[in-house]
Amino acid sequence: MQSLNLTQQSLGLAAGLARLQPKADAVSSRISSGQRIDRPAVDPAGLSQAAKLDAQQTRLGAVQVNLQNGISRMQVTSGQLGQIGKILTRMGEISALATNNLQNAKDRALYSAEFTQLQDQMRQSIGGSTAEIGGAVPVDKPTATFNGQALFGPSSGETLSIGLQIDEQLTLPTLNFRSGAIGDIIKQDAAGAYTFKLENAGVPAALNSALDQASSGSATIGAVQSRLEFTSGVVTTAKTNQEAALSVIRDADIAMEATSLSRLQILSESHNAMLAQARDASANILKLLGRG
Repeated sequence: MQSLNLTQQSLGLAAGLARLQPKADAVSSRISSGQRIDRPAVDPAGLSQAAKLDAQQTRLGAVQVNLQNGISRMQVTSGQLGQIGKILTRMGEISALATNNLQNAKDRALYSAEFTQLQDQMRQSIGGSTAEIGGAVPVDKPTATFNGQALFGPSSGETLSIGLQIDEQLTLPTLNFRSGAIGDIIKQDAAGAYTFKLENAGVPAALNSALDQASSGSATIGAVQSRLEFTSGVVTTAKTNQEAALSVIRDADIAMEATSLSRLQILSESHNAMLAQARDASANILKLLGRG
């Protein structure tokens, strides 16, 4: 009867050891992969939610890229507007200096030459076809561009996706300096001469109107840039929060899993030790019976 009891205990210990091993294997798998859901059967609903969050994270990453591109464009546009404002300010200064009758004709001619050079710089920055800005030759490749697109011409209304929903879009402002007060300053006749000259009447008033147009553009760009920067902060916060939620669903708690693995290893070692003792006891009883 003692031998039978020992055999039953051994079988019980072996069965317990067999139950512990899959649990230990599962814990080891979670620790090595770092994933709480290491296979779909563990948490089907959690796996589905994690897949949705992954998709949203990918889209938010794309939105961040769009916003940074938009901010960069506004920064470049603002810088170019600043240069146009400086040119117009200098042209206004020249117009005041050129009205000094105490200067000789040669001095006034130098002012006129600088005035024309500044017009050339603005025309090259803004660009345009001969239909838009006149002249004998169009300016097809203006210097004020972003990613190959002119900053101060007519626009079809470029839009940026700034959110998860398809209708969360922002239309970038259009600053068409090929028309209006600034356009009048850079227009040329068919021979390539500027129609706006330093010696024309009303130059200071025209330059003030051009400065107003540039200042209005700066205010518009500043407002859009502010919104883009604010939206970028909102998207970054949303992305961070979703990463935290995704981590809770998908990532394994390494500290807890390590504790579980240690407990299972201790239980497994105890079962092995007891199983070895039960086998030794069975062997000793068989030896005694053989002697008898």
